[in-house]
Amino acid sequence: MSKSYFFNPKAMRPLCSGPLTQWLDSFAERLVQQGYSDLVCRRKMRLVADLSRWLGQQRLTATKLNEQRITEYLRGRWRRLVRKVGDKITPLLLLRHLRQLGVVTAPTLPSGAMELLLRDYGQFLIRERGFAPGSVAHYIRMARSFLADRFPSGSIQLRRLAANDVSDFILRETNGRGRRSAQLLAAVLRSFLTYLFQKGRTRINLASAVPSVAGWRLSELPRYLESAQVEQVLRSCDRRCKVGKRDYAMLLLFARLGLRVGEVARLALTDIDWRAGELRVQGKGGRVDRLPLPTDVGQAIVDYLRKGRPRCSARLVFIQGQVPHVGFADSPASLCGIVRRALARARIQGRHGGAHVLRHSLATRMLAHGGSLAEIGRVLRHQHIQTTEIYAKVDLSALRAMTHPWPGGAQ
Repeated sequence: MSKSYFFNPKAMRPLCSGPLTQWLDSFAERLVQQGYSDLVCRRKMRLVADLSRWLGQQRLTATKLNEQRITEYLRGRWRRLVRKVGDKITPLLLLRHLRQLGVVTAPTLPSGAMELLLRDYGQFLIRERGFAPGSVAHYIRMARSFLADRFPSGSIQLRRLAANDVSDFILRETNGRGRRSAQLLAAVLRSFLTYLFQKGRTRINLASAVPSVAGWRLSELPRYLESAQVEQVLRSCDRRCKVGKRDYAMLLLFARLGLRVGEVARLALTDIDWRAGELRVQGKGGRVDRLPLPTDVGQAIVDYLRKGRPRCSARLVFIQGQVPHVGFADSPASLCGIVRRALARARIQGRHGGAHVLRHSLATRMLAHGGSLAEIGRVLRHQHIQTTEIYAKVDLSALRAMTHPWPGGAQ
């Protein structure tokens, strides 16, 4: 048993019964790596020991542990003991640990036709479209909503789908949604219906039956901050504390290099080439780019790594401040919350949203300093110049030169 926690032999005895005994030590070490304190580890290990004894009483092996059994165990535990913080998460952490070791098999998808279809669609998005896991989950969730609406009984008969099924669903679901949300739903449904047709699941491609959502390309101005506001956001981080050091380094990556949320979340220690002064960035669609590492960004990352980053086994650069000490790769959207809190601290109000506003701000700042759209596209790693064209609308000096005086007005 891990010496960090169980130096008293008498404390070990309750932990040495039941089918989980041989994995308790490795689980204790995992808790150490994730940054839990000695006191919290003792509490968690006592609960796991109790779970092991319960499994033994139920004549169940470790391989039979799953979410349903954990729920059953906790209900019985809470009938005899006071419910405490951490009771629910602890057995789930153990279950994840056992699955990583291969002791417990990963949960399988339901064998229903809908789930099998959605699983195949998800694999198609990953393998042939290069989608990130987060985007795949979003697409599958919307596709499932469409199938459940059209086939509420669960009997999936795709060849009976008709154009009015598609249009009626879109009209109902987009009622009350914002324009961008409605456009995303329409795009997902077109993708899913095209996939069904390509795989021979439908007779015709019903993607054409998806109504278009009003909205013209380049019809809006990109939301951005002035240079002084960006610096104000950066100064809002309290770099005397560990979390402040982390947030400051993250914000610099958004503001100086225009990285996306997922790119910062996936940034690994091995992606930084300190000798060459470069970053290896894993972008959209599996694309990998190498970007120069600005001096101030490198100094901020070094300050965080030396004085702010928790000690843990994770190989990602940025780690959550609270235990368990893991990265943000599974929850990159939480980085948008970090940016929103920084905007609030800087007292910057308006419809600026999350981290993407700093990416837009970099582009508009480059444009104001004479950068061309082609140069901006290379920095932001746009695959098509059309994606960069929206920033031309904020080049006010160029737009003024193109305007003509109003007839009869002042010259």
